[in-house]
Amino acid sequence: MLTELLKLSLMLTELLKLSLILTELLKLSLILTELLKLSLMLTDFLKISLMLTAYVKLSLILTEFIKL
Repeated sequence: MLTELLKLSLMLTELLKLSLILTELLKLSLILTELLKLSLMLTDFLKISLMLTAYVKLSLILTEFIKL
């Protein structure tokens, strides 16, 4: 009987260790999710930057056209 209880206790200990590992993996998953959100924001900023660059180019072309 004692042997069985010890085996169950060891199994429970291993399950708790696995649970802690899973908790850490979930934390890492949350961090990754935040990094992906930041990446999407950066992508949007880069799109805006490209639009601004196009606007500046058009502005320069218009400036040259007005000088003529």
